[in-house]
Formats: sequence, C-alpha cells, structure tokens
Amino acid sequence: MEIVPGLHQLKTPMAGPALPYMMPYAFTGGDGVSLFDAGFGTPEAIAAMTKELATLGYEPKHIRRLFISHAHPDHIGMAGWIKDQAPDCQVIMLEREWQWIQSRWLDGDAWTRLSDGWLVKHGIPQEDIDAAHEAGALSPTAPAVKPGQAAPEKPAGGPRAGGPGGPGGGMRWIEPDVKLQDGEVVEFDGWKLRAVWTPGHTPGHMCMYEPNHRLMFTGDHVLPYITPNVSLHADQEGSSPLSDFRASLQKVSSFDTQCALPAHEFTIADLKARCDVLLHHHDERLNEVREAIGSGETSGRVISQNVHWNTGPFDDFNIFMKRSALGETLAHLRLLEDDGRVERIEADERLLWRKK
Repeated sequence: MEIVPGLHQLKTPMAGPALPYMMPYAFTGGDGVSLFDAGFGTPEAIAAMTKELATLGYEPKHIRRLFISHAHPDHIGMAGWIKDQAPDCQVIMLEREWQWIQSRWLDGDAWTRLSDGWLVKHGIPQEDIDAAHEAGALSPTAPAVKPGQAAPEKPAGGPRAGGPGGPGGGMRWIEPDVKLQDGEVVEFDGWKLRAVWTPGHTPGHMCMYEPNHRLMFTGDHVLPYITPNVSLHADQEGSSPLSDFRASLQKVSSFDTQCALPAHEFTIADLKARCDVLLHHHDERLNEVREAIGSGETSGRVISQNVHWNTGPFDDFNIFMKRSALGETLAHLRLLEDDGRVERIEADERLLWRKK
C-alpha cells in the first residue's frame, strides 16, 4: 500500500498467532530501497519481503538502508539476511539500543543466570524455571549468533524462540553501521528522517519523524489497538520503564503529525489521541495492580495472578509469557513505589509488596 508517493507499507508474517503480520515501510527512488524495520528472519517472512519488493520493481540487493526501531525479532530478525543480499546496506539504529543488545543479548549465560534469580526473587518456583530450561523454552539467546559469526544453516529453534524478550530462532546480530543519537537526522533521496528516542518498550526504541508529510514511524511504541509490553526485568532494577514509556508517549504526541505508521495492525490517524488513550490505560492499570496486592505483603507473582490479562489467566501462561507478564506488573509496581503508593519489602531473599 502506498502511503505517499515513494513510501510503501509492506507486510511480512509473524511467527505466532497473536498478530498476523508486521509492517515494514519501504522508501523507493533513485537511491534504491530504504526500509524502516523488516520482519522476522524466517523463510516465510523473507519470501514475503522478496515478493513485496518485486511488486515495487526491486530486489533485496537494492536495499540501501535498514532503519531498525528496536531489537525485538520481528523488527531486527531479517537484518542478517538483508546484509547477505545487500552487503553495502547500512543498518541504522539508536546507539542506546545497540548498548542494550550488547549488555543483554551478547552475554547470554550471564543474562540467563541473572534472569533466573530474578524470577525466583519475585515468586516463580525454581522447579518451573528448571522445567522451562529442560524444554529449551527460557534461554533467550541460545539460538542467536554474535556479530561476525556465521548464521546456522537452519534456524535453531525456529519461530518458537521468538517473542518480546528474545531474539528468536537462528537470528544473528548485526552491529549497526550507523548508531544514531536522539534528534539526529538522516537524509536520502529527498527524505529527512529524524530519530526520536522513545524508551519504554525497550531502552533504545526509536521512532522516526518525517516533516514534509508529517509522518511518525512508531514501531511498537504506539500501536492502534493493542498496548506494547512495558516490562521491568532483572537488568533494569534501577530504572522505571513505565515512567520512561509515559514520557515517550508525551514526547511523540507533541510532534505535528498527520498520520502515524506503526509496525502492527493499521495506520493511526490521530497520534495524540491514541497516546492519550494509552496514558489513561496505564493510569487504570496502576490502580488495578495496587489493588491486586491485597491487604498484606504480596509477591510479584501473586499480584500478576490477581490482575486481568487479555490473553488468559497468568497461571495458564508458559514460562516465557509469565516472565513478560511479571515484568509488566513490576513496571507498574516500580512507578507506584516512586509515587509513594506502595512499598517493597526484602524478605528471605524474596521481594514482596504492600500498599501504603
């Protein structure tokens, strides 16, 4: 679908049933193709990308730039394959996101140990974690390949390994050729894209603003119907992702935007209105999480069991989904703590919460 002359919305399939596809955006012109996000590195997504480019008169070798909103597998997973097809393609992301990739994903053993201890600290039974490792369902980086290494001939783990907290089967990390700072502008083929740092969903999530047509590429930061996962995890204990996310919503809503182009679902006609809805949603969620503590001292796991999840009860989630849901609960608890509405208590190497 053509958004404006020279800008096209593409579709590549997701690896699971929750969302059918993600939407890369292709800038076409005399300088070849520039993409904002791409998709999973699965054979199905690669085939879809190749077909979509062909309808525009291009091949993968014509890709000159790949802007990456953030380091989740449905956005960055195809980067290695694109580099193979177009070695001169510039991979571009915020430097902050690359720092996060290095600190978390490229030291998988350390992250896994830290994450396991964090889960236990917040009430997840050790036997559940051990069972997940036995099934190969919890190690987020086992299938990933570090920069400079060759990708496996066949994805190790396939689409099963992908998700909001891990890179996914067979994906190899590509060090970006260009590491942007907030506010930097990239010019090509008559386009000017301004990097907009929007932490929350990930620490270095990047939206991009195009001033001539007043377009905001929102990645997963703002979606038209669902709310992006905003989680506090083991390596973020000193931060407040939900506070960052709320500030980032206010930041993008301040731009003069005619249309917002998200990574999933459909275009957003009124970005400010959607940001206001998301802010209101989290206000309500903060109240719900606080009430879910009950009258005593409660673990993050029990609080997560007591709040409503659109995808079903917390106890029915697999361990990977429980980690994301627990992280979301803890992001709300952290903000409630900062606001003086709850307090946390260290007890026998466990962390509990109670109302104030």
